[in-house]
Amino acid sequence: MVNGVAYAAEPLLPLKDMVEKVVTLNPEVQARYHKFLESGFEQEVMRGGYLPKADLVSTYRKQEELVKTTGNTSIPRMNNELVLRQMIFDGFATSNEVKRLGHANRVRYYELQSAMQNTTLEFMRAYIDTLRYRELSQYAKDNYVVHKQLFDRIQERVNAGVARKVDLEQATGRLALAEANLLTEATNLHDVTARMQRLYGELPPNTLEAPTFFNGGVEPTSTEALKVAYTHNPDLLSTIEDIQAKKNEIKTSESRYMPKLDLQARKNLGTSSDGQYSSSAADVLELKLNFNLFNGFSDQNSIKQTAQKLNGAEDMRDKACVDTRQIVVIAYNDIAQLKEQYIYRSQHKTSIENAREAYRQQFDIGQRTLLDLLDTENEYFQAKRSMTNTEFDLQTAFARTYAGQGALLNKIGAARGGLPEVSREQYLESENVCHAIAPVQMTVDKAALLADAKPFDNVRLSLAKPSVNTALSPEPKAQVCSVPDVTTRVREWATAWRQKDADNYLRFYADKFSPEPPLNKEQWTQQRRARLSTNGKIGLKLNNLEVVCDGDKANAKFNQDYSLTTYKIQKTGNTSCEVCNMKRIPTTAFSDQVNKELQFERVNDQWQIVRELTTP
Repeated sequence: MVNGVAYAAEPLLPLKDMVEKVVTLNPEVQARYHKFLESGFEQEVMRGGYLPKADLVSTYRKQEELVKTTGNTSIPRMNNELVLRQMIFDGFATSNEVKRLGHANRVRYYELQSAMQNTTLEFMRAYIDTLRYRELSQYAKDNYVVHKQLFDRIQERVNAGVARKVDLEQATGRLALAEANLLTEATNLHDVTARMQRLYGELPPNTLEAPTFFNGGVEPTSTEALKVAYTHNPDLLSTIEDIQAKKNEIKTSESRYMPKLDLQARKNLGTSSDGQYSSSAADVLELKLNFNLFNGFSDQNSIKQTAQKLNGAEDMRDKACVDTRQIVVIAYNDIAQLKEQYIYRSQHKTSIENAREAYRQQFDIGQRTLLDLLDTENEYFQAKRSMTNTEFDLQTAFARTYAGQGALLNKIGAARGGLPEVSREQYLESENVCHAIAPVQMTVDKAALLADAKPFDNVRLSLAKPSVNTALSPEPKAQVCSVPDVTTRVREWATAWRQKDADNYLRFYADKFSPEPPLNKEQWTQQRRARLSTNGKIGLKLNNLEVVCDGDKANAKFNQDYSLTTYKIQKTGNTSCEVCNMKRIPTTAFSDQVNKELQFERVNDQWQIVRELTTP
């Protein structure tokens, strides 16, 4: 199958280059990138707390003189000071805040990675859908052309009087459906092109490279695939980094319980108002210790507040665990199911294609009609659509799995330049509490289905309701008991039992039927329905049947030989045909022989059972 429809000769743009353009210029990814850079500068801002601070302080004051100054002791009205401060100890607030912002920077880094993975996945969906709808659009065009050609031929035959007008009506309806399908696929192609333009930044090229990123396959089991996701999924890793950031934030809040020690140097550059040196002009070197004793419980509540932030961060990690598990195991299961589906879709398409060609040959020799050709064309169109959709759905399932594992960009071979390498810290393992437990993949035991199925000859394909003549009819004449009629009734009762037709079987019993104790009518009915719904084939023989008539009553006595046979499927060969290797082996699950008496009465001109007696 050709994955791309070439509309014009142009250089083939590699998928890798297109993805790199998306993760470099996409606005959402760019916003995350700038958030990452912002967090890095925020950490550098806090790191400045380790360095000294130098300030030039200029003051002008007018102060009331309560005592007349003498000599050079006056306070200058205009003063300039050079102040140098160095933090010596702040209860480790700065160091913990630097660490917190370092983890926050890593959070932004993994959020950027997540944005790139998600945007790439969205782009790959649009890319794959573009290939899909280009191909489906071509199928719809071919289908329309064939339907129009056949329609014209049928119309010619109708106009010539050699075909029925109803054939033209059917052909008109099929042509309208083909036109609707063509319009649908054209609309789908337009919409997916708009999606590509939004993500890629421009219209997609006329020729697209067939994706090969999925050639590496996936892990052997969903559990192993989930372990890879728990190790590399950026959404999960960002929540673990956020937990570390919240732990450092708690330590920052706890630093308020410790004293603060600063070294401060002051160089006074001013002079006294009379030009003489003043005692205020002396240089100062001092240590300042600040130890808060009471702050209105603000520090205590700040720690509690940050502790709740930590709890929330751990909850978000747990949510990332379950979200990642759901994404990966569903996508992984889709890969397995779609691979198997593609085999059947391909077989279906091939079979329909062969049948279509056979119909055309049979039409040439007069064994098929033009309507038969229309039927096969429509089925062939649908078979091609189904196979194509399955193929592209499979590619999308691979992309979803890789994105959940944080590996989609690597599988494509694309990367965004200018990003630093982030080392994997030990706490990413210790804080990862996700358990790689995947649900069991659902499989269909076809052999068991066949073993439990009712025999085909007992399956009612349709139940035709008898027509009712509403015209007035004369009153039926009273009928006397007839041994052949009652005998036939007994045979029909046995047939309904063999075929497990519960509704028909229960209609043989009159409303006033009374079962043998200890069951009442309702309990007996439930029991009979349950037994008729069991798996297996019922064998029922009526021997030595004797019918005795007495007016509107009759008795039927016979020896009943009952058996229930179940079937198991055993493999008897090793050929490539799996179904051919299987054989149904019958097993008798239950059997008994009893003497039975059925007591009949005529109710509404029909013989119905009022008593059923069983003896060994």
